[in-house]
Parts: sequence; structure tokens; C-alpha cells
Amino acid sequence: MNFVIFDIDGTLIDSAPVYLPALGQALHEHGYTPSPEQIQTAFGMTGWQGLAYCGVPEEQFDAVMHSWEEEAYRHLERVKVYEGIADTLRTLKESGNRLGIATSRNRSQYTYGVKPLGLSEFFDAVICSDDVAAPKPAPDELFECLKRMGGSAEQAIFIGDSAYDMQCARAAGIKSGLALWGCHEPEKLTADVRLAHPSEILQLING
Repeated sequence: MNFVIFDIDGTLIDSAPVYLPALGQALHEHGYTPSPEQIQTAFGMTGWQGLAYCGVPEEQFDAVMHSWEEEAYRHLERVKVYEGIADTLRTLKESGNRLGIATSRNRSQYTYGVKPLGLSEFFDAVICSDDVAAPKPAPDELFECLKRMGGSAEQAIFIGDSAYDMQCARAAGIKSGLALWGCHEPEKLTADVRLAHPSEILQLING
């Protein structure tokens, strides 16, 4: 049995076309003017980390986050599951592997922004950023995910698209797989395995 853990945004779902403009709009509404590069980088972090990175003080987090989520959820129908993901998850599951999620989203953001997309049935454990003391790039989410699934680092791979994902896997001693289909500037990232299409996960896991 293998344990395959996934990030969500940029790995399972193509959410950047909705969430990046929504973040930019929310920041501008509240008087902040980060660069497009800052917004792109912030998107790979937890919401609080991303807002802090963009210069938002802690006392403004709730207000800006509310604006961000409200705008994004208004366009949720435009968030798409990447081509090949559902088939890959189904085949992995049917082959006896255990599947998990480690995401920078908090539980509320997962419930309202991901569950409606119909992927939750495939996963044995879902760890959100507010389920642990230290979110990505710390290894806590991966440790907790493996604990709940009954797996070890040696049996696992973590597939994600961001620098935080790769750092998280490295910190946990877990093999990292870079999802090139959702990765921004992949040439800047180091991973154990680089995956051009979700179907390549099947070749990697099932031989």
C-alpha cells in the first residue's frame, strides 16, 4: 500500500484564475497595492501568511479575508478540476492506495471552496492549515495526515505545485512530486519527481 498526499490549489484544482483576481481585488478594496508577483507568491501560502506577505497588518486580516472569500465564492463555478485528476484519483483508490490532502486552506475554505467540486469521496484524510500548530512549509500537516491514515514517510509521496509544498515534503522526509500542470515558474523549484500530467502519478505509484 502506498500513501499519496495531495495539495489542492494548483494540484487538484485550477483555482488561480478565480482566487488570484479575487485576492487582488480584496487587497485594493482595503487600500493595499502589492505587485502581481507578490499576489502570485501569496497564493501558495495560508490565507494569513499570504495577507501578511502582501503587507496587511494582523488587525485587518479578517476584513480582507472576508472580501477575498466573498469575491472568490461568487465565481466558484469557474474553478475547474484539472483534466485527468478524477480518473487518476479513482484508479489510485481502486488499486488499494490510501489518499490524503494537506492544504494551506483552512477548514472553512475547504468546505465552501473545495467540497462542492466533488473530489472529497476519494480521500481518507484531509488536513487543513488550522488542524495543526504550524502549517506548510512546516511538516506538521503531512505528519498528521500520515498519522490518520496509518502510514509512514517511507511509504508516502506528497504532490504539490508550490515552493511551500516542496519544502514541506522535504521537512517531513517524504518524497516530493511537482505538479507541473499547475506550477508557476517550475524551473525555480526542486523536487524528487516532476510530473507533467496526473496520469504519470499512476506510473509512479503502480509501476
